[in-house]
Amino acid sequence: MANVQPLKAMNLDPNQIQGFIRFYKNMSEKSASTVRIFHHAEFYSVHEDDATLAAEIVFKNNVTKYMGTEKLPYLCLSENNFENFIRELLLVRQYRVEVYEKVSPPRVNDWKVEYKASPGNLQQFESILFENNRDMVISTSVMGVHLRGHSIGLACVNTTECDITVTEFDDNEFFSELEAVVAYVNPKECVIPSGSSKELETLKEMLERNDVLVGTSKKEDYDESKLDQDLNRLLYFAENQTRNVHAFSERKLTQAMCSARAVINSLNLMSDTQNFNQYRLKSMNQKRLVRIDNAAIYALNLLAKPGTVNNQFDTVYGVLNNCSTPQGKRLLQMWIKQPIRDLNILNDRLEVVQALVQDADARSQLSKYRLKLPDLLMLAKRLATKKATLQDCFKVYQALDLIPALVETLQNINNAAVVALIVDPICERLEELQKYQRMIEETMELSSVDRDEYFVKPSYDPVLHDLFNRKQIIEDKMQSLLKRAANDLGYEAGKTIKLDCTNQHGYFFRVTLKEEQAMRKNKSYTIFDVVKGGVRFNNEKLASYNDDYKDIKKNYEEQQETVVDEIIQVASGYADVIKSMNQSIAIADVLVSFAVCAVNAPIPYVRPNLMPMGSGILRLKKARHPCLERQDDNCIPNDVDFMKDECTFKIITGPNMGGKSTYIRTVGVCTLLAHIGCFVPCEEADISIVDSIVTRVGAGDCESKGLSTFMMEMIDTSSIIRCATSNSLVIIDELGRGTSTYDGCGIAWAVAQHLSRETKAFTLFATHYHEITQLENDIPTVANYHVSMILTDNAITPLYSIKEGICDKSYGIQCAKVADFPENVIKWSTEYLKELECADGLKNIQNFEPRIRQKTIADGDDIAEAIRVRLEEKFKKESFSKDDLALELMKIKDELSTSGNLFIRGLLTN
Repeated sequence: MANVQPLKAMNLDPNQIQGFIRFYKNMSEKSASTVRIFHHAEFYSVHEDDATLAAEIVFKNNVTKYMGTEKLPYLCLSENNFENFIRELLLVRQYRVEVYEKVSPPRVNDWKVEYKASPGNLQQFESILFENNRDMVISTSVMGVHLRGHSIGLACVNTTECDITVTEFDDNEFFSELEAVVAYVNPKECVIPSGSSKELETLKEMLERNDVLVGTSKKEDYDESKLDQDLNRLLYFAENQTRNVHAFSERKLTQAMCSARAVINSLNLMSDTQNFNQYRLKSMNQKRLVRIDNAAIYALNLLAKPGTVNNQFDTVYGVLNNCSTPQGKRLLQMWIKQPIRDLNILNDRLEVVQALVQDADARSQLSKYRLKLPDLLMLAKRLATKKATLQDCFKVYQALDLIPALVETLQNINNAAVVALIVDPICERLEELQKYQRMIEETMELSSVDRDEYFVKPSYDPVLHDLFNRKQIIEDKMQSLLKRAANDLGYEAGKTIKLDCTNQHGYFFRVTLKEEQAMRKNKSYTIFDVVKGGVRFNNEKLASYNDDYKDIKKNYEEQQETVVDEIIQVASGYADVIKSMNQSIAIADVLVSFAVCAVNAPIPYVRPNLMPMGSGILRLKKARHPCLERQDDNCIPNDVDFMKDECTFKIITGPNMGGKSTYIRTVGVCTLLAHIGCFVPCEEADISIVDSIVTRVGAGDCESKGLSTFMMEMIDTSSIIRCATSNSLVIIDELGRGTSTYDGCGIAWAVAQHLSRETKAFTLFATHYHEITQLENDIPTVANYHVSMILTDNAITPLYSIKEGICDKSYGIQCAKVADFPENVIKWSTEYLKELECADGLKNIQNFEPRIRQKTIADGDDIAEAIRVRLEEKFKKESFSKDDLALELMKIKDELSTSGNLFIRGLLTN
């Protein structure tokens, strides 16, 4: 697109252009992740870097223009382009947005912020972002943190669910517990106190490491003494309930309330009266949840990382997600991030899933009903804020009309858990909503909704009655025109040719695409649109009737406004019940999704046998990774068998690409699935409730946050050491990379020894440091395992099967051969490896069993160390000439050669 002349920019005259540029240049500095958009009457404009970004997102190339003598870059966006731009910024790129409008009364080039949004606060853009009610599969929330020593007061405001959740807890200097809460809540933003203390810097680093946008608030924003009047307005109170926030036990958490006030101020909730009486105050009990942080969520591929595009089966969420509703998808994500410890609740969920697995007809019927249910949460929010239309009221009515059939299908399963968990809550809500349904039936003209026309009944007003009759007369005339057109064109009325209606065009004739040629021959009719559904056309008479119909429809809608306002006023009182109904539907949707996943897997999943925490058993028979088996028909199952005081620590060795990482991830995923109430991909599963699933898997730099691979490992490992207990599941893969071999091995050894000897958590420890396998000789609960493979001169073929015992080496050079390394590089690598591994010492024991070979080497090291210590003491007491030293070395060699140790004997024959 060519650049326009500077004086013609945005249809402004020269004075307006210079005035706007002056205003723009004098604006305060903004962050790079904030985009400013200016709303002109019929279009929007963005400038400078924001224009470049908009050009990239909307037009996929640089189409920026320039205005004024200063050549200010700008780009104009239509309404449709503006909406697409907003969706990308807020939902994908996690930017902040400010939309500016001219001040009122208008003055030249004087603008103010009219709308603001951020990843955690989408309230003002919900109508744009989620207008079709099918896209809201994310929850938006902003978290606030208040620090007092090691005590943390936390508040999280979820603007989608209209919840304010608070909690207080003690944490360490690394904020390990807070990091787990961040994973539970998944806030888009976090407000922290302003300042530059070391404590605040560590907090900010932790939040940014977890992809949370960080903002700051002044000290006075945390003054909870001024909070009561705000909460008394924001919180939901029943009509006969006194508005007193101190009636809530959560109000006693004064430190958390400091954070709540900071978040409320940051979101500016008090500026919009439609937020009043909408929010619920809740407390978070972390003790009921299995501790799992974002490191574990992404290491186990539970959810996709922000900003990444994944295929369905790349994540556990993708495998489990057979949900038909947005509310079900939101709940599934929440369950994955918040696995629970409550054995009774988990068994209830498993009981429902088992009943659904066993009843194929019920699964099929429930899937049909779920597909037709809208997102009642968004409709309830519109009702509660009185932003709803008559169409929204009807959508709720339509959804409620489907639910009795869903309930009947669930009742026919004849299962107590199904009734208690789903049927009873839904039936209670249905009973409360019967009056709502009767109101809609008594007030709305339901016969017209098929044409997307939402009218109140004409009996409410004489004027409405007259307009309705006139409308009916015109409809009858248009039906007569349809019959006449069918005769003119040789079509069958109502079949080959139809009378259709849309909001955009009103009434028109439509024939299928294959009938188009016959219709074109008649000049009395005019085609105005061709779509996939057929050819749309009319004639002068139908166009005239359509204009009359539109006028009557407009008058009808204006006349019924008062009645519609009364309907919405009454309907708003049902918003809370509708939200509760939405939650019950979401639970049903997720549990049906679990059943579908269990049945449709290549090998059906099984119900895990869950045991109380502390039982000390984690046993999986022929466990499979749920993602891998959907991508690869040759997924090899493996067992894991942990038993308290017998085997709690497994060291896994073996070559790269042999399946170590997949194996340990499989155990972690299966354990997680059991803790959300899902069947697991095994033949059998006995699982004790765990208090945490902690991981150190993968190696990736975090350059944008100044963290190297090794530092990321140390941060994750430090968290594991601090948080893991004897009831935890710990998964560590290749600890110690990114530093020297000796440093890495020393750290890995120390961590393994601490976890196996002190913590005694169920631990899977994959490593290439074979020295660590010696822990099996010192600690009775440690066991060595390895991945099996077939080795030839030019190839290494992994079998992906886990066997007992250790793997004697890592076979890195064999992997290099498979990767087609140059021959000279392979040769040099082999020669240097021989030097490093004392290859001559191994030649007499290379055919020994790995355990015996390791013991022989260890004994040889002990012999050599004893001689070294003796010589050191001797050299301290005596002085030696060169001849004396040569004689002493000969004695040592004779002594070593008669030791009988085959490793030392091999070294001496070099």
